Amino acid sequence: PGYAAYAHIERDSYYMDVDLIHGGFLRGFAARGGTLTVDADVTGLSRQGDVWRVDTSAGSFEARTVVNAAGAWVDVIAELAGVAPVGIQPCRRTAIIFAAPDDQPVDEMPLVIDADEAFYFKPEAGKVLASPADETPSPPCDAQPEEIDIAFVADHLQRATIFDIRHIEHKWAGLRSFVSDRTPVVGPDPVADGFVWLAGQGGYGIMTSPAMGRAAAAAASDSAWPSDLEALGVVPDTLSRARPTLARATAAE
Repeated sequence: PGYAAYAHIERDSYYMDVDLIHGGFLRGFAARGGTLTVDADVTGLSRQGDVWRVDTSAGSFEARTVVNAAGAWVDVIAELAGVAPVGIQPCRRTAIIFAAPDDQPVDEMPLVIDADEAFYFKPEAGKVLASPADETPSPPCDAQPEEIDIAFVADHLQRATIFDIRHIEHKWAGLRSFVSDRTPVVGPDPVADGFVWLAGQGGYGIMTSPAMGRAAAAAASDSAWPSDLEALGVVPDTLSRARPTLARATAAE
């Protein structure tokens, strides 16, 4: 009471179940003959004739086309391949989970974001997930939560809501990766044959994955661009590695 002056609710937005989406993609991948190799650090990437050779800690692989979807590490992978970077900037994002008040069911609670996007919270399996919505520049790494960010969101929530956060049950951090114009980079590199970018989703990777995956697949297979994406204004030029807004910013860096 007394914290908020106005509020707006968007009733036609929905939560996406990350685990189910990932599982669905993996099942589809396996059904089409795909093989998933994990714990395979890339140690070398070079063009040999008309194929790319990828050397990893789990063995070597060859393919006519390689898709650089390495998240915060896309410029590291590009450097290994001798390809110009896109100027990716990983940014740390922190999240915590805490118990909901005993007399306050939260399963039907909406995602709540303050107007300045200084914090947000939402229900998560009967508990509350909250974040300070931080975007702290970071090198590519296994990001860990900082105590100052955890303290900030806990303090802000207790001033803005009726939550009494006595114990944080879980805390973690991840990296959201951006390029200078904050638009994903999807499509073939303008110089390196068979090198396709899928980068800079900025924390919206799972939300955009059905569309960006299809866009990357079209670019990697030299197929027609999905017509439904084009109808929505999502076109190759907008996402291109060679787009003017990205080219200017990369040159300036």
